[in-house]
Amino acid sequence: MTHELSTVIMYHPSRRAGVDRIAGECLPLRARLVEDPEPDGVPSPLRTAKVAWGAVAEGATHHLVLQDDVHLVDGFADHVHALIERHPDAAISLGVLWVSPYNSYRVRQAAVQGHPVVRLAPWEWVPSLGLVLPAGTARELAAFLRTFPDVTRDDDEHIAVFCAERDIPVLAPVPHLLDHSTRPSVAGNDHHGIRLGVACVQERVDPGYWDGPVLERPAEHEGLGFAVELVDSRCRIRLRRSAVREAAEQPFTWPWRPWSRLVGIPEETVRAGRPEAPGALGESLAAEVWAAGFLLGALTPDNQAYTPLREVVGAEALRSWVTAGLRPADAAAAGAGEAAVAWARRALEAGRAFAPGRGRESVERMAVREAAALLRPAPEELPDVRLEIRPCGDHAGDVTAHLPRRWLAEHLSDTSGDSTLIATACERLDPRALAAVGDLITGGWKGTVETRAATVARLRTDGLPWPEVLTALDAAEHRFDTADGPLVTLPASARTPDGTPVWAGPHPDLAGWQDLYQARLLREVHGTGL
Repeated sequence: MTHELSTVIMYHPSRRAGVDRIAGECLPLRARLVEDPEPDGVPSPLRTAKVAWGAVAEGATHHLVLQDDVHLVDGFADHVHALIERHPDAAISLGVLWVSPYNSYRVRQAAVQGHPVVRLAPWEWVPSLGLVLPAGTARELAAFLRTFPDVTRDDDEHIAVFCAERDIPVLAPVPHLLDHSTRPSVAGNDHHGIRLGVACVQERVDPGYWDGPVLERPAEHEGLGFAVELVDSRCRIRLRRSAVREAAEQPFTWPWRPWSRLVGIPEETVRAGRPEAPGALGESLAAEVWAAGFLLGALTPDNQAYTPLREVVGAEALRSWVTAGLRPADAAAAGAGEAAVAWARRALEAGRAFAPGRGRESVERMAVREAAALLRPAPEELPDVRLEIRPCGDHAGDVTAHLPRRWLAEHLSDTSGDSTLIATACERLDPRALAAVGDLITGGWKGTVETRAATVARLRTDGLPWPEVLTALDAAEHRFDTADGPLVTLPASARTPDGTPVWAGPHPDLAGWQDLYQARLLREVHGTGL
């Protein structure tokens, strides 16, 4: 161990009994006590924080200040030491409450994707129920806090300014190392209601877990900071506007319909493929909880690494979100609470297919490929190709009715040719895209070309989940580009029998990508030039 940790508990005399419990939970850390110097004065955490942050023990490399209304996890000291070893220069906030609009969302993002540590938003107050700073920084903070009158009360707001001005990263462990008490506040915060941690679990965490990757910039879209909220049974978007100064907790947020597009996910994407809602929720509540869960999944960078703890922490982060986010009447309805948690989990999984690293990049690559395919020169001679039509449920459409007449009459049949084109009965292929098939085959390649819809149908029949379907589809289209292997996928959109464009066939689970795909395709074709 390369550090020495100084520990204090700042407290109000009315909480003296609880302080002894916290000191016991700190062991083997030896916590010293810092009492409010004016307990009968105006309630002010800032007043006691000035003293607590200045009480750094001689020889300490780091200083921990705990407040008097927390409960610590088992093995607290070992976890704090492990975090300091891994992040010696950071401010480490040991727990985040669900009333923190931006930071609670960042913790949820880390929780559902298995990141052990998340970087908190620099524009929101620093959660200070338990906070670690390097010793020199702690002394600087004490001096900084002493420049403000006690009546400004909120030490966490001043600490946020202090850290932001000095570019000190504020990190939080996920799961948390402490939770908040439900006792009445002595600092005048009862108007916030019950305030509990976002991601607190009972499962044992190995101290080595904290060596995992930090979620550095979780909630930004094209430089815009945001949070997805579930408040009063409504899903809303909170935006950090760079050109306008607004309080982090201001209540004037944006409803997800239609404003989810501001963070890169159109309303149609959220609604596409949503299954029938559980009866316990009702349509309105189900739509809001689904949107919240879907957006959380879709807007969270994927960590790739799976650990059993990820499932436990993610589930708790969802449960705390729903618990805090439902109106009391909705939460009290028979079965609604548990149904909403399960529904949010289902929405999260659906949204993950669209998350960075889980789908969007693949879809954009496929749009670029289709643009290239559309611009390939038509072959001078049409090759012979076998045509195989696969059934599409009970659909009895005739895909051949929309194929190029000359090719169909002279070179496309169910018997001729060394190569095969497989399509589904419920899609219409646009003629221009088929020029790429002709170009591929006249270049000497032999094998089977599937349409996207045919490939998706085959992969789903094999039981592949949607994120893996997109990955496999992307790879199959790459093989078409490189003429690599006997089975490839044509990088081309199609239409439904009624003429509606569909980028990957008539599959509801993929319909949400249509706007993004079409915009990228048109941009590529226009940018390349005809």
